[in-house]
Amino acid sequence: MPLVRIDKLFSRFDDARYMNSKMNMLGPSFSLTEWLRRPKPVNESYSWMTLGLLLALLPYSAGCEEPGKPVMRYPPGALRVPYEESTDHSTCLVASVAMAANYLLGEHKYSEKAISEELKHMQLDPTRVGDLQLYLSRQGLHMGAYRGRLDDQPPLGLRYLLNQRGYPVICVINRAGQGPEYNHAVVVIGISANPSGPAADTIYYFDPSSPKQLASADALAFELMWSRCQHAMMFVTRPPTEADGRSEEQ
Repeated sequence: MPLVRIDKLFSRFDDARYMNSKMNMLGPSFSLTEWLRRPKPVNESYSWMTLGLLLALLPYSAGCEEPGKPVMRYPPGALRVPYEESTDHSTCLVASVAMAANYLLGEHKYSEKAISEELKHMQLDPTRVGDLQLYLSRQGLHMGAYRGRLDDQPPLGLRYLLNQRGYPVICVINRAGQGPEYNHAVVVIGISANPSGPAADTIYYFDPSSPKQLASADALAFELMWSRCQHAMMFVTRPPTEADGRSEEQ
């Protein structure tokens, strides 16, 4: 498959066929814990592209808390993502993936508990992104893992993915400002504009481990939490088809 321009990566809503291009290739044993200890790339403008499946086989401590109750009302303009709770300290990523997949399909097909049981049966790790990607691929779904941005620019701006593509975005954040053992997966479902400017916009996200379920932070605060995890993000899509590939190459 020929390499394509980055600004054409998501020319269609359910188009994931470029997500396996060179922009997202890392070694199968690459981990966020190891990556955080490395110096930043010399050419910072291209460093986000090298992250790609930054999280391929990425282990991180979810730090999950006790589950909560169903959300009664969504913020205005937010994606109506069905909430899924985590029931174990290590399954926040699993619950986040279930939320994203269920929203994509428009039905409650996946649960944190069922996915966790299947991962155990498959001898896969629920805290590793690469293992969740493998699980989803066997379900006929695709999960891209990238280094994102908070802006509205395609193809990897958080506002762009939410507002123009309609994808709930799994973001890895670190509230504590300490080591990667405090990294935590959440699902961003909406952004509300603030007249004071983009830095004051409100980011709404589901926390699969919090009793409150729906959390929010202004854009500046969220950017700080997200940057501690190198802006790691994931979203679930339908996989590409051979027909899509042929039509794009013509």
